[in-house]
Amino acid sequence: MSTESKTDPRSPARPFWLSGPFAPVTNEVTAHELPVEGELPRGLDGTYVRNGPNPKDGFSPHWWFGDGMVHGIHLAGGKARWYRNRYVRTARFTGTVLDREQRLRGGGTSNTHVIEHAGRILSMVEAALPMHLDRELSTVGVFDFGGAVDTPMTAHPKRCPSTGELHFFGYQVVRPYLTYYIADAGGQVISKREIEVEGPCYLHDFAITERYALFFDSPARMIRDWGAGMPFEWSDSHQSRIGVVPRAGGEVRWFDVESGQLCHTANAFERAGTIVLEAIRSARFEAAPPHLYRWEIDLESGRTRERRLDDRLVEFPRIDERRTGRPHRYTYVVEMLDFVDGAPTSSLLRRYDAETGTSLAQDLGPGQLPGECVFVPKSAQSLEDDGWLLSFVRDSERDVSELIVLDAGHFGAAPVARVRLPQRVPFGFHGSWVPEAD
Repeated sequence: MSTESKTDPRSPARPFWLSGPFAPVTNEVTAHELPVEGELPRGLDGTYVRNGPNPKDGFSPHWWFGDGMVHGIHLAGGKARWYRNRYVRTARFTGTVLDREQRLRGGGTSNTHVIEHAGRILSMVEAALPMHLDRELSTVGVFDFGGAVDTPMTAHPKRCPSTGELHFFGYQVVRPYLTYYIADAGGQVISKREIEVEGPCYLHDFAITERYALFFDSPARMIRDWGAGMPFEWSDSHQSRIGVVPRAGGEVRWFDVESGQLCHTANAFERAGTIVLEAIRSARFEAAPPHLYRWEIDLESGRTRERRLDDRLVEFPRIDERRTGRPHRYTYVVEMLDFVDGAPTSSLLRRYDAETGTSLAQDLGPGQLPGECVFVPKSAQSLEDDGWLLSFVRDSERDVSELIVLDAGHFGAAPVARVRLPQRVPFGFHGSWVPEAD
């Protein structure tokens, strides 16, 4: 939805990503034993960590280009034990002037997502390799899977719940344009495969099913490297396609779909010879409203069907990740209600129910601006909605931020707990729940 600002960010007319709920914070803070309203569930033991752009000097030419800052809150024993926010210490953050190879291995801005895999917390941006963080969110250094990954890494890897494997890819302006990787549950890369495409394009996210990986070849063509600013240009003549790649190897098949841009995927799965993909789609790369869509690909006939699931403007879809690659019932999104200068100033959480075809709002009240929510199951065996939803929320009237905990089984009801944070958390991108280490 963002477009590059025509306004000098140092001028009084500041772009949205430098003001209001998006404005960067200046301090790295550590606070212990945080105040809680309500009751934090016992058994919710771990750390919620979320990433986002936070330019260290207060200025950035685009929302996507600010230095990465992770915000974490550690919960244990029904208490909010600590909050920390830390810049990701990439080479760019330290002020080093980088060529392309140095930028790849220096972590770029590392401002988009943060996950845990094989005991490591990884901060990610799609233009570079991930950065390894310790359990207190300090930067350890660049992580390249023991030298096995030599391209940028997507900020949206997928963990297969059946195998524990981490599936991810890299795209870049030079060959190989698209590389598909699989790392095992221990973090060792066991598969590396070049996917042949006509040229590089914007590939922010993808999806997996139990047998396939799905890639969206879009008209947003990559025409230069990230170091020179926004590197994409829309081509009305390029056919949008979904690539179906067998996880175990084999022929890649491409299926034409309506022209558009896939933003974030919710999930994909197989059903009776058909692949179903649910994701956020926009008509174009920039400044186009995002909606929730579903594609159905008939593998036998080659026919595709595409439909918009709702007219509401929504983004940041998440599911119970135990359902990744399998049929899911619930999708949680951020619904954007009001806008000023292209940025949401009012939002709520919404849950889509694929079984009933309905949706339900979680309205937190006036001035409440929630970000992406993350589902945490109550146990490994619990049902799909038997868990907790975590989200950072900004109270616009008080200019404070809280972590809210919702009971997913009673979505729409008041939060079971609110944790007051010691400073505002800027509206950012994506996060994860990191369970307590064994």
